[in-house]
Amino acid sequence: MPYRRLPKTDQARIRALKAAVDSSVKGGIFTNVLTHDTYHRAKELLESFSREVAVYKRCVAEQSSKKGNESYDAALKKARMYVSHFIQVLSMCIVRGEVARSKRPYYGLPENEDTVPNLFSEASVLEWGQKIIAGEQRRQGEGGVPIYNPTMGRVSVVFELFKEMYDRHHFLQTRTAEALANISDMRYEVDELIFEIWGEVENSFASLSGDARITRCAEYGVIYYYRPDRAKKKAADD
Repeated sequence: MPYRRLPKTDQARIRALKAAVDSSVKGGIFTNVLTHDTYHRAKELLESFSREVAVYKRCVAEQSSKKGNESYDAALKKARMYVSHFIQVLSMCIVRGEVARSKRPYYGLPENEDTVPNLFSEASVLEWGQKIIAGEQRRQGEGGVPIYNPTMGRVSVVFELFKEMYDRHHFLQTRTAEALANISDMRYEVDELIFEIWGEVENSFASLSGDARITRCAEYGVIYYYRPDRAKKKAADD
């Protein structure tokens, strides 16, 4: 005798639920193979589970996109360069006496040093980009002459492009983790409902026997497997 085995993957779970939901209404008429309560629970769970699986797959695909990763890396590299160059030019302006050394703290920089902060990480580029933009706005607001090559306008454009991509990147990471957690939380409920559905389906077709019963149950998503010895015998009979 063939035996049932619950789906092992999320896509298989979705297929099992979809088969039960789709087969329960034919020509606009409810088949009464499932109870109304089971049908509506299956329909709602299919929608919510499918949505989370789709979100997870979409987020993973976008994060692993070669084109997307190359664009992000390029934006990060450019923002790092412009932030570094602006700080270096600021230091040169101070050495030339064009900007007072007392203005360095406006940018979050130590007053008596001319070093460039470590910009290796994404977070550091984000931190120092925001600091130098705020510092330059404050200094110019006090009547200071704008720094050129690069101008703050150019630095801001490059930085905001990177920040937009950075925020999107981290949103995708967060949403991926949320979707994965939601999927994990829902799997037990999905498996329990599929088990319940399959029981109702088999009871509905209990009057049939052999392959006819298996065929009708399979229409509602019930998955049957033959044990190896039985599978060989069935293949020989066919």
